[in-house]
Amino acid sequence: MASIMQKAFTVVQTLLCHAACASIVLYTLPDFGIRPMLQPSLSALTTIVEQIARTGDPRDVMGNIVQRLRELMQVDVCSLYLCTPDHQHLILAATEGLSANAVGKAKLKLDEGLVGHIAASLSTLNLGDAPTDDRFVFIPETHEMPYHRFLGVPLLHLRKLIGVLVIQGRERDPFPQEAEAFLITIASQLAGTLSQLQSQGGWYEKRSPRDGYRRFTGLKGAPGLGLGKLWLVRPHLSLDQIDAACSADHDAEKAAITAAIIAVTEELESGSGHLGQHLPGDLNALFSVYQMMLQSPELSQQILARIDAGDNAPWALKQTISAMAEQFRQADDPYLRARAEDICNIGQRVLNQLLSSERPSIEAPDEALILAGELISIADLAEFPLHQIHGIICTQGSVLSHTAILANALGIPAVMGVEQFTPEHHRGANVIADGHRGECVLNPPAPLLAEYRRMIDEEQRFMQELERLRDQPAVTTDGFLVNLLTNTGLLADATPGLQRGAEGVGLYRSEIPFMIHDSFPTEQEQFGLYHKVLKAYAPRPVNMRTLDIGGDKQLPYFDISESNPYLGWRGIRFTLDNAQLLISQIRAMLRADVDNGNLRLLVPMVSRVDEMQSFRRYVEKAVDALNRDGHPVRMPEIGMMIEVPSAMLLLPRLAPYVDFVSIGSNDLTQYLLAVDRNNPRVSNLFDHLHPAVLVALEQIHQQCEALHLPVSLCGEMASDPAAVLLLTAMGYSTLSLSAYNIPRIKLLLRSVSRESLQPLLEQTRQCNSETEIRALIAPLLETVGWSQDKRPGLLAKGAETAP
Repeated sequence: MASIMQKAFTVVQTLLCHAACASIVLYTLPDFGIRPMLQPSLSALTTIVEQIARTGDPRDVMGNIVQRLRELMQVDVCSLYLCTPDHQHLILAATEGLSANAVGKAKLKLDEGLVGHIAASLSTLNLGDAPTDDRFVFIPETHEMPYHRFLGVPLLHLRKLIGVLVIQGRERDPFPQEAEAFLITIASQLAGTLSQLQSQGGWYEKRSPRDGYRRFTGLKGAPGLGLGKLWLVRPHLSLDQIDAACSADHDAEKAAITAAIIAVTEELESGSGHLGQHLPGDLNALFSVYQMMLQSPELSQQILARIDAGDNAPWALKQTISAMAEQFRQADDPYLRARAEDICNIGQRVLNQLLSSERPSIEAPDEALILAGELISIADLAEFPLHQIHGIICTQGSVLSHTAILANALGIPAVMGVEQFTPEHHRGANVIADGHRGECVLNPPAPLLAEYRRMIDEEQRFMQELERLRDQPAVTTDGFLVNLLTNTGLLADATPGLQRGAEGVGLYRSEIPFMIHDSFPTEQEQFGLYHKVLKAYAPRPVNMRTLDIGGDKQLPYFDISESNPYLGWRGIRFTLDNAQLLISQIRAMLRADVDNGNLRLLVPMVSRVDEMQSFRRYVEKAVDALNRDGHPVRMPEIGMMIEVPSAMLLLPRLAPYVDFVSIGSNDLTQYLLAVDRNNPRVSNLFDHLHPAVLVALEQIHQQCEALHLPVSLCGEMASDPAAVLLLTAMGYSTLSLSAYNIPRIKLLLRSVSRESLQPLLEQTRQCNSETEIRALIAPLLETVGWSQDKRPGLLAKGAETAP
C-alpha cells in the first residue's frame, strides 16, 4: 500500500513538473483493477494544470478536471462537489457521468448524504453498494441510481474543506485500495488550485449574461474604495507577444533601440505630468529609480550585443528584459522580487517607443476612471489627471511594487495580482476597486452599487474628519500618550508620513539604495539619500536600520545560497562579516546627521551580546575618524531590534550596549511560532495575537521598564486595531506603522481609555488562541465604531473628547 501511494505521488509530482512542457511524455499507472486496464497515459491529465493556468471560466476548469480524471481512471462517473463560500452547503460543481442538469442544482448540507458524511468527517469513504447505505440520499436530478460502487475523498487545503471528489461505477464491490490511494493523491494535488476557485465564488454565483456581475480576488495594494469606468492602460503589443526575428541591417536596429531608450528617458525626466502639484516632491525618487534602471549600462550593452548577433531590436529587447527580470524573480526577498515588475515596465515603455514613431495620445473621458492592466507603471499614472484616477487594478504585481507604493502615497485604492481577470474584455464597464478587501467588482447590480456609493461617501467624510486630527496627539481619554511614527522604505514615503501626522520615523529600511544599484553604493551615494530623509523629518527622530540583507534578502550582484535563509547569514551577522560595507554605511549616516541631529541607529536581527559590542565599537571609531577629518559628527543613540527570541532572553546583558529597543513584530512572531508567513501552507497560522506572542511582548515591556530602556514596536501589528488596544494596555507608548494607517490608529486611541483596557488584557491572558482573543476584543471595537473589515466608522465615540 505504501509503495503504491508513493508511486502515485511520484507520478502526479512528475505530471505537475512536466505540465508546461511542449513534448509529449507518456506515463503508465499501476493496474488498479478498476476495469481491464489499457495502460492509460497520464499525458491526458497533464493538461489539467495547463487548463487551470490559462482558463478564465471556473466552470470550464472544473469540467475539464472531472472529464480527464474519468478518462484516466476508467470509471463511469467522476464528480466534483465544492463548498459554498459560506461553508454551509456542498454543491455539485462539475460531473462526467451524472446528469449535466444537476450541476449547480444538486445541493447537500455538510452532514447530508454520503458526500456530506465525507465533508463532515474529513475522511475517505469507499463502498461497494452505496444506495443500500443508511447515509445515502437520492437526488433525482443526478440520475445516479445505476451506480453502486462509490469512492469519495475530501479536498482539503490549509486545514480547510474545499469540497469532495467522487468516482462511481456499476460494480457491486468497493474500489481497490490502490485506486483509493491514487485518488487521495490526486485530491491532495488539486486542492490548492481548487481552493482559489472555491473562495472566489465565481463558479457558484448566478450571473446574468446581461449584467455580467462578477467578483475577482487579488492582493491589497492600497486601501480605499474606488468606483468608475474601467480604462485599459496600454492595450497594445506586449513584450510577451514578441517573437524571435532576425535583422539584416544591424545599424538601423541599433539606432532604433537607442532612440527609443532616449525617448523614454526624456519622458521620465519631464517630471510627473498630469499629477502636477498633487505629487509630493519626494515621490520623484520613484521616477529616479526608473531612470537608474533605464540608464544601466548592462541594459543597453546586452541589447546591442544581441542585435550584433543577428536579432532584431524588439526580440533583443525582450530577451534582455526577460533575463534581467528573472534574476530579480529568483530572489527570496519580496522587495527584490517586486523590482522585476519595474524592469518589465521599463521594457514595455521602450517597446512602445520602438514600435511607434509617435506615441499615441490618451484621450480619457472626463469621468471617474479605474485604471486596469497587467502592470501599470508610475509613468503610466502620470499621464492621467489625478482627480480622474479613482482606483487601480493590476492583473499582475505585488503589494511591494512601486505602483502600490505610489497608490498608498496618493490615497488611490489599488488591487494587485487579480487573477483570471481580463480587463481588455470589459472596457468601459462599471467596476469597483476595493483596496480594503483586495478585490474588484465588475458591473455591480444596482443595490450593491448603491451600498458601495454610500460607503465611499462615508469614507470621504471620515477622511476629512481625520485631517483635523493630524496635529493632535494620539492620547487616550484618560491621558495615556502614544507616539505614532512611520515605517518607510523609500524616500518617497517621507511626505505621506508627515502629511498624516507622523511624529518621526520608527523604521527606515536602508536596503533600497543597495537594491536599485548594480553594485554596492558608495558612501557618498548613501549620504545623499540619508541626508534627504533626515532633513525631511528634522527635528523629529529617524531610526535608520543598518543594512538588513543576506539569506532571504539577496542582492542581484551578491549571491547568497543557503538551505535555510531565515536562520542564515542575514542582518547584523552579514554586515559584521562584511565590515567595510557596515563602516561605509555608518559613516554615511553620521555625516548625513550633521545638519539635522535626529539620527538614531537601529541594528537588525540581533541574537548575541558580542554583536552589539562590536557594532558600538565600529560606531565609536567612525565618530572619532570623521571628527578628525573635519566632520563635526555626534555619537547617536544606538538601538537594537528584538526579532530573534534570544535577544529577548538576553536583554539584561544587552542593555549596557543599547540606548533603546525596537520590536520587529513580524519577524518576532515568525520566529516564536516557527511559521514562515510567506509560505501559503502555514501562513494562516501566522497571527501576532497568538497567546505566546502576547506573553513575549509583556515580558519585553516589563524588562525594558526595569532596565530604563525606551521601547517601541513596529510591523503589521502596529496597524491592527485589536493589537493596538492590547499594546496600549501593556504600556507601549511608541508604535511605528505605515503612513496611511496613522490617522485611523490615532482616532482609535483617542476613543478609548487605557484604564478600560486593563480588564480586557487580563481576560486575554486566559485565552488559548488568537481566535478567542479577537472574539473577546471585537465587541469593544464595535462600540468605538471600528467595523469588521478594519475600517473605522465616521463617528468614533470620544474622538474629540481626548485632551
